[in-house]
Amino acid sequence: MRRTAAILLVLAVACTPPRPHNRYGLAVDVDLHGAPVTLLHFWAAWCGPCREELPRFVAFAAEHHMRVVAVSMDRDYPSAERFLREHDIDMETLIDDRGRFAAKNHVRVIPTTIAYDAEGKMIDRFDQSVDWSDPAVVRRVLR
Repeated sequence: MRRTAAILLVLAVACTPPRPHNRYGLAVDVDLHGAPVTLLHFWAAWCGPCREELPRFVAFAAEHHMRVVAVSMDRDYPSAERFLREHDIDMETLIDDRGRFAAKNHVRVIPTTIAYDAEGKMIDRFDQSVDWSDPAVVRRVLR
């Protein structure tokens, strides 16, 4: 009986879809539906290109009224939160410290931003730093 319970527990954990965690360490289901455009943004406080890009990214999303789901690849929430606070960036972020949620989204490099429409279908993908002030980027996201 114990062996069966252990096997079922291992299967349940293995079959659970990867989810990032909030500031309290609780797993969060990420819903990419609903908003006209949702930007799923992977970043980290230790990533130089991320640090440089993040203020412009946040301004871009605010200017165009886009929903942002930010996922930090930092080891813990305080590291990400400290960077955001020190740079006066107002952005809620989730943590993917083991990279499972990023792997599920085929993230190979950070920063990576994936744009989704209201139905949760991918509009476009940026696997690198982006010049968020470039009108071509706006056109790619706001099709």
